[in-house]
Amino acid sequence: MASSSGKSALKNVLEIGCGIGDVTEPCFLPLLPRDIERYVCSDGSLTVLEAARTRFQGLEHIEFLELNIEKPIDKNLMSKFDRIISTFCFMYVNNQRQAYENIFNALIPGGDCWIVLSTNTSFFETLFRLAETSKWKNKLRNIHDILVFPYRNVPEPEKTAENLLKSIGFSDISVKIHDFPPEFDKAEDFRAILESFPNYFDLKKEELNEIVNDAMVVAMDLNVIKESYDPGKPVFHPNFQSIEIYAKKP
Repeated sequence: MASSSGKSALKNVLEIGCGIGDVTEPCFLPLLPRDIERYVCSDGSLTVLEAARTRFQGLEHIEFLELNIEKPIDKNLMSKFDRIISTFCFMYVNNQRQAYENIFNALIPGGDCWIVLSTNTSFFETLFRLAETSKWKNKLRNIHDILVFPYRNVPEPEKTAENLLKSIGFSDISVKIHDFPPEFDKAEDFRAILESFPNYFDLKKEELNEIVNDAMVVAMDLNVIKESYDPGKPVFHPNFQSIEIYAKKP
């Protein structure tokens, strides 16, 4: 991101999947140049977009846009942005090609994008594995529609992402994989993350508690919690793996 002082060619920025703005506020806004013309916060959910609007009320140059990145963008968004960014949104996007085509079309010539998404995490992996059991198979039958994670079972995610971007027309492509080791000291730390998830599958209250209990059993088997670490068992990989993508529109 450009410096916050002096003139910059960075005038119009679009963030895809801004959520409530809890990443936007500390990570992106402080890095914007002073002469920024507009920073557009977009999301597919009006509920979280309204929360972001409340958070940023009174700040200049910030706009809000309801945007489904999996559908072709409106003509009034084409060739409008110098930079497009997105953090941990694209792992929920099923139509990756359409999403990146939208980014390509929304960028001005010479504009660039920076996208970060997860390939998988140990806490989501517990749900994927429960979805394969007879107990939870029916309740979690649409798990791959909700938790898409398009690179979860891809042998070479960097090459897959790079080839997709090239086929769309991007240049100066950089795709990097980042692996993070297990950082769960106690079972309660892991459980707290599971309990913080939205009710993705419309489960009843008692079912939510039960699925967390079962997910904790899976977590122990994945061997990613330090207090129950078994040196005789392999540690699940990737515990938390992300892909960082940078590309330009020629």
